[in-house]
Amino acid sequence: MSWHTALTMTLRADLPDLDTLNHEALKALIVAQHEQLLSKDEQLLRKDEQLTSRDEEIERLKLLIAKLRRMQFGRKSEKLDWEIEQLELKLDELQASRSRRQLARLRWPHRT
Repeated sequence: MSWHTALTMTLRADLPDLDTLNHEALKALIVAQHEQLLSKDEQLLRKDEQLTSRDEEIERLKLLIAKLRRMQFGRKSEKLDWEIEQLELKLDELQASRSRRQLARLRWPHRT
């Protein structure tokens, strides 16, 4: 049994017997489900925005590192070397975080 099937079975088990609900109870159930869907959509949108922001930061750091490397060529500056090193560390951390999140998403796709 896949995780999706198990989750679907769990969700279905939580539903009341729809045949026994009156008109108002059915409407209330639909409204509640709709609000849950909207909430999930908002959560997904926020996560997408966070991922986009992190990806943009990764690209910005790559460009900045490349620019600093070009500036470094022809002159040795300890401060410039240190700045490059710090940016590379930050870039490595962001890329590792992205990789861990992608791996977690593959292992547990229902935990987004």
